[in-house]
Amino acid sequence: MAQSQKNDLSVKINGLIAPGTRHERIIEQKNSLPIRLDRFLVESFPLYSRSYFKRLIHEGCATVNGKQANKQSTLLNTGDTLMLLFPKEHAIEPTIIAEQTEDIRIVAVNEHFIVINKPAGIAVHKPHSSYVKPTVVDWLLLKHQEVSHIGYIDRPGIVHRLDKDTSGLMIIVRTNHAHEQFTTLFKDRTIHKTYRALVEGHPPAQGSIDFQIGRHPVHRNKMAVFNCAAPQSFSQKDGHVVRDAITEYKVVRYYETCSLVEVKPTTGRTHQIRVHFAALGHPLLGDLLYGNKSIYMQRHALHAQEISFYFDEKLYHFTIEPAADFTNAVEALQMATAE
Repeated sequence: MAQSQKNDLSVKINGLIAPGTRHERIIEQKNSLPIRLDRFLVESFPLYSRSYFKRLIHEGCATVNGKQANKQSTLLNTGDTLMLLFPKEHAIEPTIIAEQTEDIRIVAVNEHFIVINKPAGIAVHKPHSSYVKPTVVDWLLLKHQEVSHIGYIDRPGIVHRLDKDTSGLMIIVRTNHAHEQFTTLFKDRTIHKTYRALVEGHPPAQGSIDFQIGRHPVHRNKMAVFNCAAPQSFSQKDGHVVRDAITEYKVVRYYETCSLVEVKPTTGRTHQIRVHFAALGHPLLGDLLYGNKSIYMQRHALHAQEISFYFDEKLYHFTIEPAADFTNAVEALQMATAE
């Protein structure tokens, strides 16, 4: 049996692809052709997330007609040959996972979901195949194995995320019912989140930031604002995906050189709060990707403090105070301002 035929058979076993497997497929005539590469992969392998295939494409794991396809927007046509490598992930010893994720705290447990307080410094899921540090997903699979078949294979139990160096509240789903419900809640923007942030300078006392966000045209690990009057704004180019993003905020307190702000994002774009405030000229303290080094914070100063939602017609509301480094920074700023 040819290798491609073997791989086609492996696809049919619960939709799971064995790590290290190469899958080959000849694109057949369909009414939707031509079709974007990322869309085709999501439709072909529905147990994996769109973000997972985005990562594989950027890592050079996809070829079309023998040529590497590095763009999600690559179009597939009838007769094209697609080859996709499902890379092996770096295995981490359970003892290492336990040791390096011990600061993750459970805030609440429900039959259908868990709410955790994620510390800064831990990624929610692997950003690339060779990532060697434990993630929230690794912690989940070690401590709460009931989530292993909930949601996408590459990120079981995960329905939203926080940046690696953002601390605070996260929802983890434990049942398919919860996964379906929370996916809808996030899509409909009916989950309300409140963040605390320390930003450089003194923005207006309150405001609404509605700059569109997309992948930075040069630096692929960054996001950027588009089609607006911000100094760092880019013009949208053909094929470049940008999305509406809205961030509401109010200043809690002005300090001598920076401000403590309460932030309520209406949308949930990648790096949204960080990008929006940087575009205003008020980047988060300690944000080396979008701002500057800070003597007060060794990471970007962002904490997911509150989250509220209706689940099965019952209102839930959770709040958690910022981590010690954030609190210490606020106290130091208060002292510096008082002097």
